[in-house]
Amino acid sequence: MTYVYDLGNGHRLIVQNDGDDTLVAMSGRDEQQQQSQSTGFNTGRWSKTPELFRAGANLVLRLESEGGTKFISVHENQVQLMRSEPELENAERLKLKESDESVAVKPMKPMEPMKPMEPMKPMKPMKP
Repeated sequence: MTYVYDLGNGHRLIVQNDGDDTLVAMSGRDEQQQQSQSTGFNTGRWSKTPELFRAGANLVLRLESEGGTKFISVHENQVQLMRSEPELENAERLKLKESDESVAVKPMKPMEPMKPMEPMKPMKPMKP
């Protein structure tokens, strides 16, 4: 399942549960190009819909899974798993929308094998 939150200015936060992994991507438009970067965490399969909070300058994702509750902090372009539960009592709760987008990383095409080089020509003898 994938969820999206519109951050404004054409930027979005995308959260996806892919098996036991949670993929978090920031996508947005800069000038003429679309940019996207994603980070993956082993969180286990979600047992309920993720929750998103704004705590000061940070966004905090709350994920409940078979392995317990995990928190992921999003600040600007930094996405990281938090070591402890943050203080969310005064945080603003944000609404994630379901989406059919996919964060899945597209594998790179393999490089074509290199062609063998021509053998070197013999060198001319040095003149005394």
